[in-house]
Amino acid sequence: MAGKGQQMQLRFCDAESDNSAANVIEPVLENFMLGQEEPLESREPAVLSVSELAKRIRKVIDTPLLTGICVQGEITGYRPQSSGHMYFSLSEYGGDKATMPCVMWKSAARIGVFPVKDGVLVRATGYVDFYAPYGKIQFVIKKLEHALSGKAGLCLQKEQWKIQLTKEGVIPRPTRNRRSLPIFPHCVGIVTSRTGSVLQDIRNVIARHYPLPILLAHTAVQGDGAHIQIAAAIALLQGKADVIILARGGGSFEDLFEFNHPDVVRAVAASAVPIISAVGHETDTTLADYAADCRAPTPSAAAETAVPNRSVLLQQLEEMRRQIRDTLSGCFAAERNILADLRGWIDTARLVRKLDQMHQQTVDLTKRLTAAISRRIAAERNAYIVLGGVITKSTKTQIATARLELLAQKEIIFGRSPYKPLERGYALIWKDGAVVRSAKNIRTNDRLCLRLADGEAATVVESITYDRNT
Repeated sequence: MAGKGQQMQLRFCDAESDNSAANVIEPVLENFMLGQEEPLESREPAVLSVSELAKRIRKVIDTPLLTGICVQGEITGYRPQSSGHMYFSLSEYGGDKATMPCVMWKSAARIGVFPVKDGVLVRATGYVDFYAPYGKIQFVIKKLEHALSGKAGLCLQKEQWKIQLTKEGVIPRPTRNRRSLPIFPHCVGIVTSRTGSVLQDIRNVIARHYPLPILLAHTAVQGDGAHIQIAAAIALLQGKADVIILARGGGSFEDLFEFNHPDVVRAVAASAVPIISAVGHETDTTLADYAADCRAPTPSAAAETAVPNRSVLLQQLEEMRRQIRDTLSGCFAAERNILADLRGWIDTARLVRKLDQMHQQTVDLTKRLTAAISRRIAAERNAYIVLGGVITKSTKTQIATARLELLAQKEIIFGRSPYKPLERGYALIWKDGAVVRSAKNIRTNDRLCLRLADGEAATVVESITYDRNT
């Protein structure tokens, strides 16, 4: 805390002017007691731990008087951090220099904060906190603004908005994304004030150049809150006009400032209808100009850009008519000369003889073509007959060969039949539906089924004799 002569003036964040009542924080907070004091002669003060002392200090500063306050000062000792947190001090010049350590956490630092550096005069809104691990009091900043006012402050605000919108990719509008204005629009939308001379200038230019319907979206063009109306007017014209003129007459930097607001710039960039920006004079530049599809130096020039010039169109049309007429006249004259030359070369009697000769040639060619086709058909028919005989003979040979091979395979299959040996006196023996392949598989009194060449027989085993080598 500052000593005597180093008082720090803190204003609540909802203060509206610099001359509002300030809360002066004295080095010693009056009417506040850390604990109930007893007479010195009663006993010695209680021994506190460091943590208990830190808790008492935090309890002291946890008051509305140190919460939600706005402090103005100069940034000193700024230390950029890779974590995104910002650490610096706020200082002021007086009889003695007062300094307050400050911290701005990453979550607050990334929301619209301008480039921070030493020597910048700022207004910081936040609360006083006690950081026990380091044993220090610091000011936790939730919002940081430039302290400059007037035109300088507005210029600084414009640069902050420009940096912010550039990071967002809203401005500048890439050339490849700039849309061409319609050549023959059916309706022109105008975003401006109905009471200004701008509207009348645009009407006069359009009426003189190319009369068509005009759709006005009335809005305030300067003053606090005008940016809200301008953005709403642009949104209102979506789908209703073929081209939009965003217009305002000349004025001071402060008068044109609302056209730099991010809400207006984003509305211009998001418009589905091409927008011509015509704000101020030719030397005036607003951030809305960077987001528009086209920029005009004046509202009247914007109107001339939005619509074609009827006089120029009529002049061009007449020039085209003249060129077409001259071209057609030249073509007709050339064709007439060619026809006259052809008439001189043509002899009627010779033309008739020539036609008769061509007719005779046509008849001869027809006969020759018919005879050639007939000969070709006859030759093809004979070739097909010969080829058919060869195919028929080859097919019969293949069928006979296949039949012989089939009979041979049949003999082989029948020769390999298990019933074939039965014709030579052998028999197949079954027991319980299974073929008996060895004497070891039967027992005395087993009932067996014998399959002979011409029938079956049932028998009972009376005795079994095994071969000696089994």
